[in-house]
Parts: sequence; structure tokens; C-alpha cells
Amino acid sequence: MKKFLSIIMAIIMCLGIMSISAGAVDVADKTLRFKGNNEFKIMQVADLQDTSYPAPATYDYLRTIIAEEDPDLIVLTGDNIAGGTGDALFESIARWQVKKAIDETMSFFEEIGVPVAVVFGNHDGEALIGKEEQMAMYQTYGCCVGYDEGDSLYGCGTYNLPVYSSKGEKVAYNLWMFDSNMYDREKGGYDYVHEDQIEWYVNTSNALKAKNGGEVVPSMVFQHIIVNEIYNALVEVPAGTPNSIPSGDKWLGLPEGAKGNLSEGPCPGTQDSLQFETMVAQGDVKAMFFGHDHMNTFEVNYQGIDIVNSPTSGFGSYGDRSRGVRIITINENDTSTYETKLINYYDKFAADGAAEYRYLMNNEESPVLNALRYLFTSSEIGVSFFDAFYEVLCLIL
Repeated sequence: MKKFLSIIMAIIMCLGIMSISAGAVDVADKTLRFKGNNEFKIMQVADLQDTSYPAPATYDYLRTIIAEEDPDLIVLTGDNIAGGTGDALFESIARWQVKKAIDETMSFFEEIGVPVAVVFGNHDGEALIGKEEQMAMYQTYGCCVGYDEGDSLYGCGTYNLPVYSSKGEKVAYNLWMFDSNMYDREKGGYDYVHEDQIEWYVNTSNALKAKNGGEVVPSMVFQHIIVNEIYNALVEVPAGTPNSIPSGDKWLGLPEGAKGNLSEGPCPGTQDSLQFETMVAQGDVKAMFFGHDHMNTFEVNYQGIDIVNSPTSGFGSYGDRSRGVRIITINENDTSTYETKLINYYDKFAADGAAEYRYLMNNEESPVLNALRYLFTSSEIGVSFFDAFYEVLCLIL
């Protein structure tokens, strides 16, 4: 019996690997550089949290935005697969589940031909297949520019990506990718960027500075878990103030001049990390972009660094009408600043009846039910059915 099951599993895995490998498109030149119009555009995709059976509506949406925005780089900022993906009885099945979940995302981006950087979140490594093995899976795709600086650093997936000038070999900008890790082994709760990662950052930043004639190379940070300093940046407001959160015996809101929404309490690590204050002292980081808190969309400047939270980009987990992607545009002629905007699914497709229903019916965490709902809400007939159903429901209630 065991031999029979082994044969069946081998056949399934071979078929899975064949389907996963099909249709790959290599990104020939992985060097990042400013375009001829002096712009470099990044699309942040946060918290997809997809299983091996993702929500089709997510990828329909991403395809539309990529076609319109033409990003130079896509950054997956953690929780790229759902927690528990690969938490199977047999390791071989777990590996196949994780590989397929990663393939659903990376094959999509590889077909389009956009470079993809990857950092991990707290959910990515929860099951049997760890982040190191997952990174190796990501790196099998020609579009992947993510890597790991090495076993000497805590976690997996801390690295930097230089962006070269449009006319030469000078590093005009730098992108820091940090593994903010998973859970605090000592205190519980969420983890943070550790001291050896911070030391690596300082050394690498100084090396870039030395090559740049003693001037810091302007940069920004992408990671999953937000820094503790966000609570220093928030201000106390009257209880119940819109766009605020309860925190202990007081309420906190966004400071004057901040943008976006504070819709849930930020969830940083349980211990203070030296990451933020080190970056303030180093003077190269202009902004830090996070995911993790699915409904927060704020942009807050604190001590000269923008702390920016982006919402979940897909339908794999909880969220609200802010679901979407963040577009970040850097101009080579003035790297002291940047532009950013959110493009959310609901507003983008508000005029499309089928898309409206896809949003409403996908707003759950069951991928199988999502797929069925998607089928029913992808046509005029399906929309008419749900129109009638909604009218009857209104009459009943």
C-alpha cells in the first residue's frame, strides 16, 4: 500500500513540475536602471497570502495595473503565500503545495516579463518548507532578482538592489530588502530586523557612499513588519476620532500632514530594534514601505523618513476596500524625493458591475469558494443573477 501511494505521489509531483515549468520567460537583463525618461517605477504587492489555488480576481486586477503603469520592478513585501501552505502530512506533498503556490504568482509575472524582488513575511515560513528553500524556488524564475546575502545574517532574504543611472554605470539609487523575520522566540509576538542585519546595512551603505564620492546613495526600504517607531509618529486624539485607533487608555491618529488611512492598529515587533534610528543616523533612507497590516494605507514622516504602510493586494486574506497595489516613482533628476499612489481594486473597477460583484464575493478567505464565485460573476448573466438575488435579499431584510 505504501509503495502504491509513493508511486501515485511521484506521478502527481512530476505532472506538477511539468506544468510549473511550462511557459517560462526569462528577463534577460536583470540590471535595474532608470529609463530614458529619467524615471524608475516600482509596484509594491503586499500580502497576497495565496495558497496553491489563488483567487483569479487578484491576477486579473494585477494584469490590468501592470499594463497601465509599466513598472520597472515589482516588490513582493511578504506573506506572499498563506500561512499553513505546505503544512501537509507528507513532506513531498508540502513541497509541491508550496512550489505550486509560488508558481501561481511567479509564472504570472514571468509571462509579463517584469523583474520581481521578494522579501518574506511572518506567514511565509510557517509550514514544513522553510524560507531558504522557498527563496531557491523563487530563484528558478528568470524574472526573480531576489536573493539572500548569506547564512551569516539572521533570517532569509536580506539584500540590496542598486538602481543605475540612465546614461552610465553610476549607482543612482539603492533599494534595501529586509527580512523582518517571523515571530519573537523570546517574548512571542512578531519579530524584527536583528543586529547583524543592521550591521550589514551600515557596512553596505558605507561602501556605496565611498563609491559615490563620499555622498550617501539615496535609498528606500521594503520589508513586511513595520518598525516600532510608528507609535512615536502617531498623535493622541479624542476617543472615537475618525481614522484613529484605541491604544491602551488613549486613542491615536495620524499627525498633521500625513496621508492615507489608519484603519487598524499597526503590529510591529515585540522588541525595539535599532533599525530605524540607525537609518536616521546613516542619512540615506528616504522612505520605508511595509505590508503586514492589511487595511492601513498611511504615509507618515518621522525624523526625516517616510513610514508607509500598503494594504493587501489580493483576496487571499482579510482586508477592506483599500485592497490594491502601491506605485512608487523615483525621478533620477531629483532623488531626494519620490511620488507614490495607491490603486485599489474597488475604485479602479467601480463602474464595472461584474468587477463590483467579484470584489464583494471574493472578500473571504476560501480560495475554492472564491473560484466558484468568480465564475458566477464573470459574465453579464452572472451579474444579472446576483442583481436579482440582491434585490430579493433587500426585500427580505
